[in-house]
Amino acid sequence: MTGEAVTAAAQKSILEVEDLAVHIGAKPLVQNISFTLDRGDRLGLIGESGSGKSLTALAIMGLLPDGLNATGRVLFEGRDLLDLNDRAMTAVRGNSISMIFQEPMTALNPVMRIRKQIGETLRIHQGLSKSDANERAVDLLVRVGIDQPERRAMAFPHEMSGGQRQRAMIAMALACGPDLVIADEPTTALDVTVQAQVLSLLRDQVAAYDASLILITHDLPVVASVTSRVVVLRHGQIVEHGETGSVFTKPADAYTQALIDSVPPMSRAIEVPLKPASPKPEGQPIITLREVHKSYRLRRTKLRDAQPFIHAVAGVSLDVFPGDTFGIVGESGSGKSTIAKMMMGLERPTSGQIVVDDIDVATGDLRPLREVAQMVFQDPNGSLDPRMRVGDIIAEPLRSLGIVGDHDRRVSELLDAVSLPADSIRRFAHEFSGGQRQRIAIARALAPGPRVLIADEPVSALDMSVQTVTLELLAELKREFDLTMVFISHDLSVVHEICEHVVVLEHGSIVEQGPVSSVFKNPTQPYTQRLIAAIPRLDGSFAQTP
Repeated sequence: MTGEAVTAAAQKSILEVEDLAVHIGAKPLVQNISFTLDRGDRLGLIGESGSGKSLTALAIMGLLPDGLNATGRVLFEGRDLLDLNDRAMTAVRGNSISMIFQEPMTALNPVMRIRKQIGETLRIHQGLSKSDANERAVDLLVRVGIDQPERRAMAFPHEMSGGQRQRAMIAMALACGPDLVIADEPTTALDVTVQAQVLSLLRDQVAAYDASLILITHDLPVVASVTSRVVVLRHGQIVEHGETGSVFTKPADAYTQALIDSVPPMSRAIEVPLKPASPKPEGQPIITLREVHKSYRLRRTKLRDAQPFIHAVAGVSLDVFPGDTFGIVGESGSGKSTIAKMMMGLERPTSGQIVVDDIDVATGDLRPLREVAQMVFQDPNGSLDPRMRVGDIIAEPLRSLGIVGDHDRRVSELLDAVSLPADSIRRFAHEFSGGQRQRIAIARALAPGPRVLIADEPVSALDMSVQTVTLELLAELKREFDLTMVFISHDLSVVHEICEHVVVLEHGSIVEQGPVSSVFKNPTQPYTQRLIAAIPRLDGSFAQTP
């Protein structure tokens, strides 16, 4: 290659990663990572949890945790980022290279308003005045699809939903128009329509600024809809690298094929036969909601048009029959989780009636309800006590409810039921993977022998392969323990796989309901049609309604 050709190649490539390795002491966690990213290129990093995706990104950003060291070369516009000191990297981060982190509650400052956090980046790197930065922050919130952006700009992170926090995080990362955006699971907490909007926004950002994108995700259809090339990681090493379409159509490695096989059928680029129609329920419902409303009083604000209340649930009525797997779907803020919490008595309805197995949840004693109904939460990290051993975590409902019997034997039976080793009883939750922690949460929920299991986004944060195994486990446990299950999710392809009946929520109200086979085959409402049409597929297209 001539000198002119070398110079041209260097100018075209914005990032060159050569033999990158990350070690803790002498132990390699990531090794032999090499790839080149051209200006305007979109690269996907995929693999299961622990494959090295996020460590690779953190090494590029110079954000590795203490005790971890990176070797090799990371050339960004000709400069080796591994050689830069903290001050030099600070000038790069957020300006030339920005990162969208997976967990916004950890990345956002809990005591700063969203507007100030976005504006701070603009003031530091672009020298904007406070008023200009505030105006630009609101505009960015509009671009990432946040409703009532002026109000949300004045909110603290804990006053926003998970999806809203992630969108605010994306707005902050895009604020300075970086040359390289590293997005680490940016749509995990988002519903399909907002996910499609955010993915479109990321593509537009790359095109508008002639920038590059590294997308890290366990969601293969998302990778297919955004990236042009893909790198597959396993155990800290690259097992496959090539054009996204080619890799997903004809994978060369068995591990890649296994990842593809774990994608829900609705998200594959094939015709999927819909479920046979569910039989009409008989007998009395085990869960009944009648004209349920839930409103929250908002804190005072300086906005003139501010409303004193937000109506999270507006007149919801539904019946869940014994043995059913009942799905509740909708976008972030549609009221899904609020309904689940009200079913469990964790929230009280503003008005209306909720009855679970003849227990009036709105006005009755909630102690008997805990024996009848249990809940599996979205984030096992937040719902499992890090100070307690797994055996004590699972036995805790038995003790708190005063259930007599051999608790140790019950815990052992439940560990076996969720396919965890017997010695798990002596370990702590942080010693397990994300999928294993969710199994612990499921075992704890089953401990008192409930008739109803309410699962609120139980697989949204899991790898697709782990997600598939977890869904199969839930279906098996439902049969084994004769459970009625309420399954809450923003992922319609997952709901289609596991549920028999479904309600679709929009702004706290039911817009469509019925058997899954009917709703998915012939959605009558435009909102439901938009949700289905926003499901990404492995060929880079989106699902279509009939």
